[in-house]
Amino acid sequence: MAFEYTNKNNISLPLAVFLMHDSYNYDGRPNVISATKLIKPLRSLALLRQNPQLAKSVDVSDLISLRMGSAIHNACESAWVDRANVLEALKVFGIADTLLDNVCINPKEAVPGNTNIYVEQRTEKEINDFIITGQYDLVLDGEVHDYKSSICWSFINGSGIDDYIKQGSIYKWLNPEKITSDHVSIHYIFTDWSKLGTLKHKKQPHHKEEYPSLKVTSRRYPLWSIEETHNWISNRIDTLADLLDCAQEDLPECTNEDLWIKDADTVYKYYKDPNKTSRSSGNFPTMDAALQKQSENNGQGIIKHVQGSARRCSYCDAEEICSQAQTLLMEGRRE
Repeated sequence: MAFEYTNKNNISLPLAVFLMHDSYNYDGRPNVISATKLIKPLRSLALLRQNPQLAKSVDVSDLISLRMGSAIHNACESAWVDRANVLEALKVFGIADTLLDNVCINPKEAVPGNTNIYVEQRTEKEINDFIITGQYDLVLDGEVHDYKSSICWSFINGSGIDDYIKQGSIYKWLNPEKITSDHVSIHYIFTDWSKLGTLKHKKQPHHKEEYPSLKVTSRRYPLWSIEETHNWISNRIDTLADLLDCAQEDLPECTNEDLWIKDADTVYKYYKDPNKTSRSSGNFPTMDAALQKQSENNGQGIIKHVQGSARRCSYCDAEEICSQAQTLLMEGRRE
């Protein structure tokens, strides 16, 4: 795909060459949707299909996270197709030498009794006049594995888990003969991890995880059944097709879940002195708790309902034309 590039932040030439290098194999068929795109919010999908030019213009600085993620994936793929490296790693994990000859990487046909490993295989399936494609990172012992470069905050708060489950379920729907496990393994590689963070951050009641103890960690999540995945894909494709002729004001707005806004991000701020709102006298998860604090001060002061920030907008290619994104920006609810 030919992109129109800009360099608004004066990225240096050596970095620009790295960031602009795109090895992704784009599929030009108009009815193709990848697994990673299918799980994006419907509003975003519809706007991008209505305005295809948005996906063809990009600033070099906006590619930083994408290229870092691609670099990690490319390194992981190279590691797994290096048979000598894989065999050495299997020895570390206690695999007997007599079994190593049975290890097959990307076999054309699976041989019963062998350890069949599949790396970066793309498959597709047609449904409701659309073609769904997906390329998993790794299938090992019938379980699909995915590498994710991530910030620690996303891991701690469980952001993205629902998408990981959907994506893994689509991979299984596409490859039921290879992916037989009911779980997906996600391997996190943190881009902002620090040793100091393990000392400063403790698990809060609304957090799913503690601050990671290492720069990498892994978690397993349950997948949907193939039937459940098929029905979800079919309904989503039909809904998207109906939305393509809708004006933007008639498109469904992204939900808090779509926008990565957690319930815990919404707080009720109590200000004892209404004239001094630079710093609250207390933040509370519910209005009742804030009112209780206000009553302790003889009803003085004010309470402000502050909703969480939408973190996903800045990752959406439709951001610049999306009216909901602009409203959130004016309300100060964008990161």
